[in-house]
Amino acid sequence: MKKIIKIILIISLFVLTGCQKDSYELYSKTFVGAFDTVTQYLSYCQSQDEFDEQCELIDEQLNYYDKLFDKYSNYDNMNNVKTINDNAGVEAVSVDQALLDLISLSIERNQTISSKVNIAMGSVIEIWHEYREEAESNDGVGEVPTDEELNEAAKHIDINSIIIDEENSTIYIDDKDVSIDVGATAKGYAIELIKQALIESGVDNFLLSGGGNVASYGTRKITKEGDFYLDECAEKFCVGIESPQDGNYADSEQENEAVLVVQGESIVTSGDYQRYYEDIDGVRYHHLIDLDTLYPAVYFRSVSIVCEDSGLADFLSSAVFLMEYEDGLELVDSLDGVEAIWLLEDGKIKMSSGLHDNENIYIINKDRIE
Repeated sequence: MKKIIKIILIISLFVLTGCQKDSYELYSKTFVGAFDTVTQYLSYCQSQDEFDEQCELIDEQLNYYDKLFDKYSNYDNMNNVKTINDNAGVEAVSVDQALLDLISLSIERNQTISSKVNIAMGSVIEIWHEYREEAESNDGVGEVPTDEELNEAAKHIDINSIIIDEENSTIYIDDKDVSIDVGATAKGYAIELIKQALIESGVDNFLLSGGGNVASYGTRKITKEGDFYLDECAEKFCVGIESPQDGNYADSEQENEAVLVVQGESIVTSGDYQRYYEDIDGVRYHHLIDLDTLYPAVYFRSVSIVCEDSGLADFLSSAVFLMEYEDGLELVDSLDGVEAIWLLEDGKIKMSSGLHDNENIYIINKDRIE
């Protein structure tokens, strides 16, 4: 259930103007490949060497977590998600602590926050993945899985089939047809781990954006001069929420529907407008599958979650996307430090109670606010 929706960093807001303090400069780098997406990193540093050292840490950890959480490929000297799936019904697999923690946390959040995100749904997700790949080889037009094959796969999505042995650091699946897929949780979790590693190494300001998962820390080292959507963007980092730019959003002249001020928060978006295919009648089938219907959810174009923990934001963006607005709002309101933005099918935008236009968020087209 990997998400590749990108939250656009407002790059234009980072142009270096104004008075520089302590010889800081803005550096940026793009990493391509890990988690099947583009990851961008921005930080104010005092030298290229300082920035390069940060990038080395990011590159190493991105590739490590990408392999560790991979369900499609095996790697030498590493037991990953595919290793666990390959040994379903056979034997327990010893895994690195980061993978053990991700799977344990994903199960805990399924049981305590929302059952909509189920990492044991791999058998159903894989069917949609195969149909989508077939469609991609046919100009994005393809067939739809039958109810029979989806229902058969759904017999093997019990999250309780995943057995974790904390003491021995092993994971065992007791049903040979159950398959783990951490696509809805892995990327945000990895970004959060990298964020914490940067902080622990002494980095005091950055934006790290990977395929719809943005983590921030600190403030600008150089105050930006000029006109902004929000005055706070002069000293704090700002992030844009991308417009689908099709359907009822096709008339949008902006790449973004909204701009958010962030200072230590993470923003994660799940949406229907990048990883999808269509049937012969033009009906869209995206990658976010509803546990209850076994079909892609049809409630929204996108949901963005704002909270401190990127891993939690990743989980919640999927969960809230997969439920009706009223249920999603109730969930968001029940959690401390969590806010959400919904882009609706009809082109309207809704926000949770802690977000206020022209304060901590700027909606570009005011007519869209509902």
